Amino acid sequence: MKDRMSSEEESNLSVSNEILKSTNISIEELRRQFIDLKSILGTRFDYVVPRNITDLATLQWIIDLNQRLQKLKHCKGFDKHITTYTKKQLSSSYFVTVIASYLLDMVDSIILEPALDSKSNKPDILVSFQSEQVYMECKYIDTLKFDYSQEHEHMFSILRDYVTVPHQISITYRKPLSDTELHRLGETLRERTDLVTGDGNIINNSDIEVNVMKMEVYQDKNFFIILSMIVQNISENCYYPGHVYVKDGITVSLSGPKVDYAKVLKERFKKSKSQSPDNKPYILVIDGNRMLGDLTENIRALSSSFQPNTNTRFSAALLVKYHRRLDDQQLNLDFHLISNPFAKFPISKEFERLFSNSTQSKRHSPTDKTTDTL
Repeated sequence: MKDRMSSEEESNLSVSNEILKSTNISIEELRRQFIDLKSILGTRFDYVVPRNITDLATLQWIIDLNQRLQKLKHCKGFDKHITTYTKKQLSSSYFVTVIASYLLDMVDSIILEPALDSKSNKPDILVSFQSEQVYMECKYIDTLKFDYSQEHEHMFSILRDYVTVPHQISITYRKPLSDTELHRLGETLRERTDLVTGDGNIINNSDIEVNVMKMEVYQDKNFFIILSMIVQNISENCYYPGHVYVKDGITVSLSGPKVDYAKVLKERFKKSKSQSPDNKPYILVIDGNRMLGDLTENIRALSSSFQPNTNTRFSAALLVKYHRRLDDQQLNLDFHLISNPFAKFPISKEFERLFSNSTQSKRHSPTDKTTDTL
């Protein structure tokens, strides 16, 4: 059963009752949120907000977007910021919104889409904090270029013939496997899965890790699902491209290979130079939510981009990951700030502390300084 939010002026939107119950938000309050968001986005509303909201994460994102935009709407340059909400730039524009709304409570003022003298390109945010003015350019990394769907589909087509017992097989591999190696892996899977009596790890070495989970058989042989995802290996603090295949009563999850993101990150400096101010501090802010590879190695790559004669216009690089815990509707941000020791215009230690994770944990929701819930 679904509740519909519709009128002559509103877009027809539907949200399931189950999702509404999980948010503790009434249909009236949700309708108000949507109306407020449409008043800000205007014609952009129809491609920013889906007509049918079928999952909690999408609904939470819409509510969060509305509250952050409402918070920023009195900032100078807000109208220009809204024009960046195009189909192509939706994720990158939201990232700017997240960073600006996070900072707003702690700084003196924020200007969105600030103009630069004698330059056509401009950064995303200008922050005034105490005696400092700091420009910030936010970069969203598109992981589509690291789409391993064809590689994973080929791997599944070989391995599925070796999995005779209906288990869930989870495979994480660090480097690409040849067909010979895949068939060898398949033989090992067939030998070991026949002996499986419970969940556990059956292969674990420097190149590959395989886990097995016993599960019930899907009776419908026509049942076929492919899911795309990014998989975090917590022990390695590494993020892998992944796909899950469900077919013929078996489930195979493939994650890998380990992606070297150093070149991608360094390219972000090159693309951001044209947006740097001539005589003010300048920070490159990178959306790390869909970033692949080893987090430690990625931070090292950012740090190595700062050399005595390289990228001296940049005061720092800021890597940001943001997420929402299942038991908390508030968006949580994790920061990794890498200061440039060779910057022409460095930022102060006081400004650096704005991005302390302990500072972030003390902050409140986007719209209300007295509550931590949406």
